[in-house]
Amino acid sequence: MGKTWIIGVISLLAVSATWSLETAARSEHFHLGNNAILKCSNKTWSEMIYTIWKIQLGGIKCQISSSNDNQNLNTCNDGKAMLNTSRGESYLQIPGFSKRDEGIYHCESVYKAGSYASNIDVSLIAPPNVFAWLEWEGNRQVAVCLAEGGKPAASISWSENWNSTSTTTLNLDGFNKVESRLVLPEGIATGNLTCTVIHPSWEEVHMVTPGIVIPWRLVIISVGTISFIVAILGCLYFTRKHPCRISPKAPQSQDYVEEVEPYASYIQSANLIYNSSAELFT
Repeated sequence: MGKTWIIGVISLLAVSATWSLETAARSEHFHLGNNAILKCSNKTWSEMIYTIWKIQLGGIKCQISSSNDNQNLNTCNDGKAMLNTSRGESYLQIPGFSKRDEGIYHCESVYKAGSYASNIDVSLIAPPNVFAWLEWEGNRQVAVCLAEGGKPAASISWSENWNSTSTTTLNLDGFNKVESRLVLPEGIATGNLTCTVIHPSWEEVHMVTPGIVIPWRLVIISVGTISFIVAILGCLYFTRKHPCRISPKAPQSQDYVEEVEPYASYIQSANLIYNSSAELFT
């Protein structure tokens, strides 16, 4: 009896020595519209017993699992699926990654020599659109650098260490807007001024030189002024022999009637006299 117990303990210790239990946590980022691939472990199905993906997207939960005895389950019903590489490694595919696919992906993988579990924080990564310009704020000039539509938020810095402020706004669509405003010293040249934008989706930093923005009301005034000058020059060129004149305003019909009415009355009186004379000689 004692020998049997000792042998059992030794066997249990031997099995425990070869069995491994691994846990990990990591983050993964994927570009908008790309097919995302998540791996739970690098084990092949020749070693695997089963793999389970437990997915929580906001308030929605679903599960995808597969085992070596072909007992498969998929309750997500949104295109996500477990597939295998040519080497037999299992992975989870998320087609056309979008913001609705962001969330926590928990995987559990059991193989012949142990198990592996991981919590993966999956999120969208999107590059921002970058703009830079110069504008007036009261009596001082300000350089503005804007990185809009990025996820996560971009980082903005200036080539000059002047007084600057930055604000980050999370839009309703979940993307970020970062604006940095740099107050320029009076009379300073801005030709070499640049803003630097850094984002995880880029391999290199983006550098932008602010340009001058002309207000629309000034543009409209300038266009009107130019049109007037062109009209005057055209008039002078095409009428060198005949100066430009403004046609007099045509007289109103009432004045014309007043001028015509005396003549009409004269004709009518002449006709009456003629008719009277004709009657006398008949």
